[in-house]
Amino acid sequence: MSRLSSYHIKFNQPLSTNQIVNIYNQSTKTNRTIYLHQNHLIADAAHLSKLLSFFLFVDIDQPAIMIIDGENIDEVYETFQAECRGCISDISIRSQYNESMMNSETSISV
Repeated sequence: MSRLSSYHIKFNQPLSTNQIVNIYNQSTKTNRTIYLHQNHLIADAAHLSKLLSFFLFVDIDQPAIMIIDGENIDEVYETFQAECRGCISDISIRSQYNESMMNSETSISV
């Protein structure tokens, strides 16, 4: 079943280039969409240049938001958390919607 979830992420150190590339690979291999947002920065994780730019300018003193859309998003969440271990001080769910909760006229808050 398709779901849309958003997570609050607090970083305690910058991610390495290998970690960023692994996030990119995870997002391009699956039928899921991953977005990262912080203040004026937005990155689609399926575009490596945008993802690298996001992490180049991200402020680790401010929380970021990760949005995952698609199927089996728990797997993406767990992979992201494992890949970024040591760089994340806290990650928590903000909102979660499943397919039955959304239609073409639904407004959602992520």
